[in-house]
Order: sequence, then structure tokens, then C-alpha cells
Amino acid sequence: MTELDEDDDLHLEMHRAVDELGKFSLHMKVDFGKGSSADKAISFVEELLIKATDACLHHGADLVGHVKAFMMVGDGGTVGFSLIHQNMKVNITRQLNGNVIERAEVIVHVIVHGIWDPEVREQTLEALEEVAKNRGVRFQIIKDFYEVEKGAAHHGG
Repeated sequence: MTELDEDDDLHLEMHRAVDELGKFSLHMKVDFGKGSSADKAISFVEELLIKATDACLHHGADLVGHVKAFMMVGDGGTVGFSLIHQNMKVNITRQLNGNVIERAEVIVHVIVHGIWDPEVREQTLEALEEVAKNRGVRFQIIKDFYEVEKGAAHHGG
């Protein structure tokens, strides 16, 4: 790591400390089940964003920065999800080629103000476990960006 990289890392940490933003991202494969409707898949991600946001607010966050998700359905299209305030509906942009989503990849980003990354991660993962269990949806996390980032930072890069 060069001195310039260390300066950039320090600069970023100082900004985040001042901003008090906690963030967490994950990339996962989701299996909704054979013949599952697109509406079932979309409502799963929508509920996940709402529950993760509510959990963060319940555990000390005082403001929603931006909670969003992106679902990729192979060659079946994409769906974007965006939540910018806890009292607003999730904005959903559907660009799908059909009405069935059996499997998809989903990327989730949770950015809130007032709590730190470890708490955002914990609340998001707990919300994911709960929503998946209640809906009978299976998932596999491909990449947990918190672990990757923190691990690299902790081990010098």
C-alpha cells in the first residue's frame, strides 16, 4: 500500500466518521422455487429492504441514506429496487421478459445514518434470514462486501 493509498483510506474514514454512515452490501443467489411468479420474487426483495431498514432504525439508525437492490434474472431481465425514506414505498423498476422467476442473483446495498457497518450488517442478515424462512425461499451469499472490505483493510490491503 502506498502512502497515497493510506492517505485516501484515512480521508475516507474521516469522512465516514463525520457522516456517521453505516453501510453493508451483499451479493446472493436466490432460489424462489419451481414455477415461482415474478411477483413472489419481487415482493421477497421488497419485504427484505423494508425489514432491513426498519431493523436498522429500531437499532439506532436515525435516517435512511439509501437502501437498494438489483435483481438479475439470467436472460429474463432485471428488477431495480430503491428505498429512500422509511415512510415511502419501495420504488420498483421492472424490466422483465416474463412472469416467472425461479432463480435470480440479487445485490443489496443498505446505507443508513447513525449506526456503524457491523450493526447494519447484522440487522440486514437477520432480516434476510427471517424473510427467507417465512417465505420458503433459499439463498446463498456469494459475497459479503463487509467481510471483504474489512478483511482487506485489517490485513493491510
